[in-house]
Amino acid sequence: MNVYKAAAIFIIIFGLKFISPILVYIIFSAFLTIILVPIFTYIDKKGLPAFIAYFITITILILIFTTIYILIDNSIKGFLSNLPEYQEKFNEYKLIVQQIINKYNLNISLENIDIFTIINQSFKKIGSIATSILIIIIGVSFLLFESKSFGRRISKIVNNKINLKNFYNNTQKYFLIKTFTSFLTGLFIGLMLYFFGVDFAFLFGFLAFLFNFIPVIGSIIASIPGISIALVTQDLWITFYVGLLYLVINISISNILEPKIMGEGLDLSPAIIFFSLLFWGWIFGIIGTFLAVPLTMTLKLAFESSNDTKLIGELMSRHKKN
Repeated sequence: MNVYKAAAIFIIIFGLKFISPILVYIIFSAFLTIILVPIFTYIDKKGLPAFIAYFITITILILIFTTIYILIDNSIKGFLSNLPEYQEKFNEYKLIVQQIINKYNLNISLENIDIFTIINQSFKKIGSIATSILIIIIGVSFLLFESKSFGRRISKIVNNKINLKNFYNNTQKYFLIKTFTSFLTGLFIGLMLYFFGVDFAFLFGFLAFLFNFIPVIGSIIASIPGISIALVTQDLWITFYVGLLYLVINISISNILEPKIMGEGLDLSPAIIFFSLLFWGWIFGIIGTFLAVPLTMTLKLAFESSNDTKLIGELMSRHKKN
């Protein structure tokens, strides 16, 4: 790779970073369209006019987004109303731990540790995503309407060097399986929290579902609010069981069930997945972490399509290719 190619790569990377506030909506809409195309195609094949199939598919998307938004918004409002009580209880625990630390003359201060302030700020941001959802729905509407001809146009642009069918099938497979395993994760965690009487079990179950799409660290981040609420509303033994079951559920589904269902279709190195999380998170923010795997799959496929960069694509693979 010569100096000019290296310079071009850096220009592209910082260009993506510069236009990321706009590009992130396009990318998210595109991947969401890939998930919805099978529904649109299934209805279309039933003999209904394409416009009816399109209308039904978009209506399903709007109903799902609207229902989730209403439920989450109500749960967050309830959480924020109870926040002073949670904060007071958490400060009591923090004071006890600080006294133990001081007893052993350890130079550690817990003064700046405030989990519930972080949770509060994060939840408030969720309440302001209505505009983003609307933009995504509009983007999906246009992409879905042109889904039949869009693939052919892309094929002409890349001169059929990239196997778009393979990319489409792998991306769709990833999202469908990830959605299924994330749903199971959210369901079991929500039921577990409800069983132990932890407040806002639905909200934290949904967070477990959502953050399961983020590789490596997503399940860890999603467990913090649920365990924190268990700590301030239940006793220490229940908090221990909640934390333990968070671990068991996530390992059982993400590390055992999901790889068996997913198979070798993605063929991405674990190290590449981790570094892609950092890279796409830097480029596109939180949305980039959710889309890190499919974006990296796209990049790997592009590298493998050219003899000049084929070696890079092979280095990104989990298994060595003959």
